[in-house]
Amino acid sequence: MAPASATYVDPCIRTQDEVPYIYPPERTLDEAIALFNETQATFPKSLGDETWYLVLLATLTYGSNEKIIAALYTHLTSQPRYATSEARQVLIRRIRETLVKLVALIGVCKPLAAIWKIAEVEREEDRDYSFSREGWQPDEAYRARGDDWFGQIYKHNLPQLDDRFAAHKDFGWISHNITYGLYLSDHTIIGGVDTEVVTLSAILIQNQPATSAFHLRGCRRIGISAEDVEAIQVCD
Repeated sequence: MAPASATYVDPCIRTQDEVPYIYPPERTLDEAIALFNETQATFPKSLGDETWYLVLLATLTYGSNEKIIAALYTHLTSQPRYATSEARQVLIRRIRETLVKLVALIGVCKPLAAIWKIAEVEREEDRDYSFSREGWQPDEAYRARGDDWFGQIYKHNLPQLDDRFAAHKDFGWISHNITYGLYLSDHTIIGGVDTEVVTLSAILIQNQPATSAFHLRGCRRIGISAEDVEAIQVCD
């Protein structure tokens, strides 16, 4: 998502009265709603009706746009499909699971700030008290689940990746057991396609060419069309 067209001073450069400029500028509510509507209208329908806002969650969370994330939640809950408390609880589970997965991709602080800001606008009857990772242990079953998803995303690139971990085994262990075993291979709340769309969006917004290339291929390997992968990049 490109910033609004204007020239902004680097935040490290202060004005004469020592007040820093803010970059990127905060969107107004009207600008945010226009962004939501445009993304929903242009996002590939073949990926489902509820995937578009996951891309926004990934990019807005990385950009520390907590107020806009709360506005996105309010915007979603105003739509007819979320007219009941039960539907809104399903929605918050999807949002929360996306933010949980983002912990593995961008760190914990920004997803925490996002879910706390959403909590400020949640109604009590819409709160969901389920605990998706309760009882999780880094055992062989979860490692196998993680390795299976890892293999689907990387396929014949796996040996190349494991070679990179050979002298840095901590990162290999984290990737297999935590990033994939705990986070990305859990498809009980959001499925594999949604998970990989979130993963790709979170990596693209960080401008990580090598990892982005792996996950652009990963999207294709799990069945997302080339046209839809291109559309995800446009929406990101």
